[in-house]
Amino acid sequence: TYDARKAAQDPALSQPVPPDEDIASIKTRADYMPVYLVKDGDAIKTVILPVSGYGLWSTLYGFLALDSDGNTIQGLKFYEHAETPGLGGEVDNPRWRNLWPGKKIYDAEQKPLIEVVKGSVDSQTANAEYKVDGLAGATLTSRGVTNMLHFWLGEQGYAPYLARLREGSL
Repeated sequence: TYDARKAAQDPALSQPVPPDEDIASIKTRADYMPVYLVKDGDAIKTVILPVSGYGLWSTLYGFLALDSDGNTIQGLKFYEHAETPGLGGEVDNPRWRNLWPGKKIYDAEQKPLIEVVKGSVDSQTANAEYKVDGLAGATLTSRGVTNMLHFWLGEQGYAPYLARLREGSL
């Protein structure tokens, strides 16, 4: 079976990420990344994307689940990291994970705007639909999550695929 994580370490199956574009601090990425589709008959209900990026102490590995519109988040879950318990490790806290569903990713120009902000999000502020509360005492982990999502949802990541999904051309 194909393992994108192993492929990212194999020069024959990966490519280096140019340093000026490596906002997720992953150095290389696999040439091919899996995308998981949850369907009801022929209709796509959920798109699940593997994501990874560096926090403060470690690379975080997880999955981002999106609605079929390719722009609305259903959830973000990390399955491996070594962030500090009680600080960056709060990425595992169900209360924080529950802040993600319904958040939007792209603006009208298809630029990723989703971000983890310092402090709490005021629902009345501009672009609140793109913002998630930061992790107290974990600024670098919060920034790492934002950078990871901007990378994987950008042109080096899944943006071309998600654009085709939104156009209905998959």
